[in-house]
Amino acid sequence: MNALRVRKNFVFDKEMIDKTAVILKNQKKSFTDIINLYFQAIIKEPSIIETVEKTATKRTGSFIGMLDGKIGSSSYKEMKKVYNEDIS
Repeated sequence: MNALRVRKNFVFDKEMIDKTAVILKNQKKSFTDIINLYFQAIIKEPSIIETVEKTATKRTGSFIGMLDGKIGSSSYKEMKKVYNEDIS
């Protein structure tokens, strides 16, 4: 199996790595295993990148974070119609 050397500009945030290490230790996985699994998943289903990106950028711990994924792209007229139906 060929190995790919990662360059010196391939840098991760230390805090993120520490938090990830705890989770991986509980699941008895290594960073190499997880990265390889992630790349295999991308090859089989490229749309997984969008799912991971949504999860990674999802805000937590605040009121606005509770609204993530709840607010759609409805027009003002549609929202007003739904509101009027709800109060009737």
